[in-house]
Amino acid sequence: MKILYVNGTNANHFDKENKKHPVFAKYFSPTCPACIAMESEWDEMCKDIDAKYNTDMIMAQIDPTGMTELEKTNTYSDVQYVPSIIVLKNGKKEMEYDGPKDKEKMIEFLLQNGLIKSKMNGGYGSKSRKTKAKKTKVKKTKVKKTKAKKTKAKKTKVKKTKAKKTRSKKNARK
Repeated sequence: MKILYVNGTNANHFDKENKKHPVFAKYFSPTCPACIAMESEWDEMCKDIDAKYNTDMIMAQIDPTGMTELEKTNTYSDVQYVPSIIVLKNGKKEMEYDGPKDKEKMIEFLLQNGLIKSKMNGGYGSKSRKTKAKKTKVKKTKVKKTKAKKTKAKKTKVKKTKAKKTRSKKNARK
């Protein structure tokens, strides 16, 4: 996932990039109260998508200077109001998000339209493998303790046997 801030200086770069990947674009104005109000929701949504979802989508914020430059290209920029949230494919308007401007609803929209997919957490059976690994470590520890006990027991037997032999020899000499 890429996150781009599109303005007058990089609009041509964005025009090329949006032909390669789908785009979830927020057309906004930095002085618009509704745009300012949704800024933290947009940022949190981008962080959540990056952390929890797989996608090759570009998350773009397009400011007024970017919109002006995009008018000279084939990328859609004809928004009627800001904030407008549009899905672009090959630079063309595919669909518009007109729901609440909160991260959960926007993520739900992207999931429902197949634009993002949940990341797998370890895949099939990963928990059982971790559990087995922990059990193996415990078993190894127990084995080491058992070997140590056996070694001590053998040493004790050897000492007792030597002591008996020594006593036997002393008794035999008397």
